[in-house]
Amino acid sequence: MEQNIEVKNLNVEYIISQSEKVHALREINLQIKKGESIAIVGESGCGKTTLANAFINLLPQNANIKGEVLIEGSNIISKTNKELESIRGKIIATIFQEAASALNPVFTVKQQIEETLLAHNKGMSKPGLEAAGEKLLQEAGISDVKRVYNSYPHQLSGGQQQRAMISIALSCNPEILVADEPTTALDVTVQAQIMQTLKKLKKERQLTLILITHDLHLAIETAERVIVMYAGEVMEDCSIKNEKDAFHPYTRALFELIPDLNEDKKEFMVIKGEVPDLKEVYDRCYFYGRCEYGKDKCAQKHPEIEEISKAHYLRCYFPVRK
Repeated sequence: MEQNIEVKNLNVEYIISQSEKVHALREINLQIKKGESIAIVGESGCGKTTLANAFINLLPQNANIKGEVLIEGSNIISKTNKELESIRGKIIATIFQEAASALNPVFTVKQQIEETLLAHNKGMSKPGLEAAGEKLLQEAGISDVKRVYNSYPHQLSGGQQQRAMISIALSCNPEILVADEPTTALDVTVQAQIMQTLKKLKKERQLTLILITHDLHLAIETAERVIVMYAGEVMEDCSIKNEKDAFHPYTRALFELIPDLNEDKKEFMVIKGEVPDLKEVYDRCYFYGRCEYGKDKCAQKHPEIEEISKAHYLRCYFPVRK
């Protein structure tokens, strides 16, 4: 199976001032194969969205980027905005989190879909544009196509806004779809419907799907492979379907946060401690201090990520195997 995306030694720092910078991503190495369905999971601030934006070279101006992001063998980090026009949308597209913020409030859904279509298909006629746009909305699960197509974002429900965002992302037939927290601010029923739509589109269009989420339950329900991030690093990368598949203490801690609906007692769980300050670089495990399995070695030397079995990568001295 050929690779769609290969990330090599990717480091991203956000420059705050002459003396201050945030180490958002450190030494990220990944290979994502064509047709794979993967989820990138972790707490807020762990670097998930920074990684997603690095996939399309859409990081802010204060980002200092080192390393490579190869999309079908071509390093997009070194490309100009003009060169990126033939990659963004056509090869890789993103569904941005919070559709209400991502959609332009002063343009109708029709204008926003057709603008994207025209950017990559300059010869399309007006009837052709409208037919293509309405078909995209229908494919994304919109039933009241005509009304939604001619509506402004504020006239739509959260679920309809998200489906409009999916339509825009799919408008140029990308091979890779990045869904960054696609269920944010949606109620549980609509969340399930949106995820079902993404699964259906992935299968029908033979997409490579990359889901960015803080919800481990959603990740294991959606993806064949889960990449767990913490403090700008990949902690674990493997096929995870239940708690026993996960060996990193942080991944196990995330499983503890998933409520058991069969229990009478509902206790709100949290992971003790705080995420380390990413303005600093430490020669220790970044999860040390919050980890119940941590030992002296964890505090003295930073662990490297290693392949502990076939297609199971782990950054931990003392894996949990029970």
